[in-house]
Formats: sequence, structure tokens, C-alpha cells
Amino acid sequence: MRRVVLGLLLGAVLLFAWTAGSAAARDSVRPAVFLFASDMDGDGDIYRVGPQGELQNLTDNRVSDWDPVVAPGGRMAAFVSRRDGNSDIYLMNLALGNVVNVTGHPAADYEPDFSPDGSRLVFVSERDGSRDLYLLDWSGGQVRRLTEAAPGEVYRSPAWSPDGGAIAYSAVRDGVEQVYVRTLDGQETAVTAWPLKGRYPAWSPDGEQIAFAGWHEDDRPGIYLANRDGSNVRWLWEARAPLRNLQWIGDEVLFSLAGTAGHDLLALSLDSLEVRTVVTQAGWADCPSAWGDMSAPESVTGPPRATPFRKRLPAVLGVNIADLSNAGLVRELGFGWIKNYLSWAGVEPEPDGLNWTDPDNVVEAAEMAGLEVLLRIHDTPAWARPPDTTLTSPPEDLEAYGRFLGEVARRYQGRVAAYEIGNEPNLYFEWGMERPDPAYYAEMLKVAYAAIKAEDPSALVVTGGLATTGDGGEAAMGDLEFLRGMYDAGAKGAFDALGSHPYGYGLPPFQGHPYGLSVTRLEEQRQVMLQFGDEATPIWATEVGWPIPSGWSMGDHDLYLVSEWEQAYYYQQLVLQSDQRWPWLQAVFAFNLDFSTVAWYDAAQPMRWYAILEGDGSPRMAFTWMRGIGAGG
Repeated sequence: MRRVVLGLLLGAVLLFAWTAGSAAARDSVRPAVFLFASDMDGDGDIYRVGPQGELQNLTDNRVSDWDPVVAPGGRMAAFVSRRDGNSDIYLMNLALGNVVNVTGHPAADYEPDFSPDGSRLVFVSERDGSRDLYLLDWSGGQVRRLTEAAPGEVYRSPAWSPDGGAIAYSAVRDGVEQVYVRTLDGQETAVTAWPLKGRYPAWSPDGEQIAFAGWHEDDRPGIYLANRDGSNVRWLWEARAPLRNLQWIGDEVLFSLAGTAGHDLLALSLDSLEVRTVVTQAGWADCPSAWGDMSAPESVTGPPRATPFRKRLPAVLGVNIADLSNAGLVRELGFGWIKNYLSWAGVEPEPDGLNWTDPDNVVEAAEMAGLEVLLRIHDTPAWARPPDTTLTSPPEDLEAYGRFLGEVARRYQGRVAAYEIGNEPNLYFEWGMERPDPAYYAEMLKVAYAAIKAEDPSALVVTGGLATTGDGGEAAMGDLEFLRGMYDAGAKGAFDALGSHPYGYGLPPFQGHPYGLSVTRLEEQRQVMLQFGDEATPIWATEVGWPIPSGWSMGDHDLYLVSEWEQAYYYQQLVLQSDQRWPWLQAVFAFNLDFSTVAWYDAAQPMRWYAILEGDGSPRMAFTWMRGIGAGG
């Protein structure tokens, strides 16, 4: 994975040297510069705001460009782009538009920030398999690793102190994200402490204070302020939507805030604590960055919004979600559902010893965002399955299984709209590494259906999504064979929707495959349902997606990679056309929203590259193209 593109780095050094010189001389002639990122043109681009509020697109192309930061002196900017196939950091001469790749690595690099003298760049990279902070020194073109994340840890959002002696950042450790300050010799100070958590630190101009996006156990999400040593932490402003990328400019803190149709850039006055709009109606506006003696611009409005979609859509549109703090983004898509997971083994590791923390968090996050929940029930505790079997083994004790599902439905009556019973039950792995048994699964469905409906008649029961496996093999039973086996065992009437996972396998959504490895496998599954007289039951695609290149080897997933543009187009076409083509397809759940962002997946985990958000939480093209679909525009 290690590769240094010397020509590019030498070019960057020369480019930097050309811009170097007397800071006083530069400051005397350069106007103030204000940049931000937006996907208003259908992909990520870097925009400059002119003196009269006019917008200039600096990177007008059909790939994602993001994370702009203005270099000291205002002549240069760094930004992140996928123009060479993966996320690299580029330098741009703001006057000439010249662009050079300064990282040139197959793995993802993002979230850059300049040292105050412009001689170095700190950034996040996944090049060693984790997400760590790295330092690029222009003088020798050398990259140095600053942090070493342990498994499950993530470092991100670096911000260089005005005096050049320290870097603020956030780090996820033991599942909790906190803000830290680290001196260049490695001494670390925590700025936040449990139960307060934080991200996106921004330095005050004098380097004595840090503003950050925080959230607290007593539910006070918003903008906080602290001294750089972590003392005098105070809450400034409440935000009830996802908050991103703070930048301290003059006496205001700028930030990006999600709404129902995009993200706006807002400014919080540190004197009055009032908030004003800086950029609006510009799609997902993000990453404000400025240089010079200036305040943030007066309100800037983007171009008119696109014409609303007039297509018929599936009744249920949702996403698989990992980070519950992103639930608000689902509303930005116009979708109304999230899919998340309930582990029976996690909730009831011992009989009657119930711990509801994780599913409670899912349900509460959905309710705060105004979303419905599809909850997948999986993982059998050791006491309810045969000895020496795995978590994915089916329960031996079906009475206990039914009792537990009744407890679940009783607790979440009227709050969880649908339950998915298991996951891909035609896979050997999901059947405890044994041959899948569709007849036994039918018995599980009958027990589950009766238990859930007894407590919450309105809740829907969905079968575990079938993996599209063609005729099967050593690791799987063919999905059609499994489905027939379910019906032969009397499963009809024991579910409200057939769950399916019709992944794209690199093909457009409506292109068939001779072995059924495409989304159109849904048509063949539907034919089986009709053969058994089950035309009244719809199909729910509870996972569907396409992976993009990662720079890592991802095994079989590498066979089915698509470009970021193709991923976006395929998702959009599936959502916009499936109701007309397949009226029996009642639900589509994209896989996935944000598995790219969470700490528990390493850089090479394939699920991260199916996501429609980047590792830094910014939108991939698929998010941009689907935004607003379910809301009519």
C-alpha cells in the first residue's frame, strides 16, 4: 500500500516555493479569501465567494472535490479530490487554477490543514489500515505518521494551532469521541471528558480557546467552547441537526448544519450568541475556510433548486445506518426509514438478564429524526442454542425465542414499525456454519410472527433478507431453493413481506445476469412467490448497493466495483424506476449510509465502500443524486 509519487511531491514543493516569500508583502496585496465545499452542481466542488457575494466554482468537474483549506497568504488552497480514482490531497493556485496531487497514495487521504507558516500540512490518512493523523513537510516531501490508532480507534478533524506548536483533533477511543490537543513532541491533553463528547475543533485567533461540536448525555448537542487545556468548558448554542466542520473567523464561529433539503453554512456570534445564515440553498454546503482580515460574508444564496421529481416511488425508502447521530441526514434524502440491528445475545446474554441500551438508542434516535425503524433481530445467546455453536446458529429453544420477541414487541409497541427475522438465512455463515434449513427457518418465522403480532398487531414481520446466491455452492444454498423450501414448510402467512438483499454485483439495477447475480434476481424470487399463490405479499429489498474502489484489496467485492458516478446513477435509477417496473417491490433500503465513518471498521472493510458518505462524513455522489427524492425534490 505504500507508494510515494516523487514527481508529484517535487511539483508540490516547487509550487509552494513559488508562493513563499515575505508574509508582510503578501498580506499587503492579497484580498481576503473565503472558500467552501458544495455539491450544488451534482458533485462535490470547491467554491470561492467574491466581494459582492458572487460564487466561483474553482473545481468544475464530474468527481467529488471537498475539504478546502486556504493556505497562509491566501494564494493557495488544499482540497481533497477523487479525480485520480481515490481520495488524495491536492494544491491549487487560486489565481491560475493550477492543481497538483501532493499525497498520491492508493488509500484515502482527507481533512487537510496548514501549519501557520504554510510549511507543513496535517491530514487524515487510511494508508496504514487505520485512520490516523499524518504530517507532510514540503521541504523534503516527507510524510510522517503522528498517531497510531489501536483497533476500534479513529483520529480525525485535525486543526493546527495559530502558534504552530500544537494540533487539535478528535479521537474515538472505547466507542467515545473526544477532543484533544497534541503538541508536536507528542504530549496530549484532553479538552473534553465524559459524559461530554466532541468533534470538529476550531481554534480561536489567539490560540487560547477551542470551539467544537459537542453532545452530552443530558441531550445538549451543539457548539461548545473550552480553554485549550480543557478548562472552563461551556455550552454556547443548541443544534438539533447534524453539525459539521467548525471554523473560527473573527468573532464568529462558522459551521455547516443539515436541513431538510441540504446543509447551510451558519455563523454564531460569540458576542451575542445569535446565529446568522452565511450560505444557503447551495446543496450540501460545508467546510468553510478563510484567510485575511475579514468577517464571514453576508448571506450568499445558491442557484435555484432543481425541479422536483415527479416519479412514483416505493412506499418505503430507507437506509442501513451505523452512526445514529447521522439519522437526521436520512430526512435530507427525503427517506422515511432507517434499518438497524438488535442482537438477542447482546440484550439477553443470560436468561431474563435484559439490557435494552443499544436498541433503545436506535429507537430514540429514529424518533428524534421523525423516522420509522426496521429492526433486524439476530445473534442467538449461548444458552438458547446447542453447545459449541456460534452466534449465528439458529435458536434451539424456540419457546425462549418467541418469549424474547414478545418482550421486544411489547417494549417497542408503536415505536418500531417492522422487524426483520434474521439475516441472509440461506448462507452457511448465517446458519452457524451448517447447511441452511429452510423448514426450520419457517418454524422460526411462525414463532416470531405469532409473538410479535400478539404484542403489536400493527408491526410488520419481514423475513431475513435472502442473499442472492444463484444456485448456491459450498458457502450458500441457492436463494430460490431456500425460498421454495420455506413455502413447502408452510411459511406462507407467517410474514408480511419477503426480505431480499439483491446487490448489484457491478451491474445496472435492471440488467439481468445468467446466474441471478444482479438486482433483477428479485423478479425470479417474485415468480417463486406466485407459484405458491402468494401474490398479495410484497418484497422488501432491505439491503441493496454497489461498492466503489477503495485502494485496498477487498476480496470478491473487487470483482463488482463501480465508479462513484455509476454508484450514484444506479441508486437513483433503482429508486426512481422500481415502482413502475416492479410494483410489488414495496421497500428499498440502501446499503449503506455511513459504515465508512464509524470506528469499528478498518480501512479495507468492504462495507465502508458501499456507503454513500465518505470517511469524513461528506457526501459521495450517490447521496447528492438521491437527496430530496423521497420528499419530491
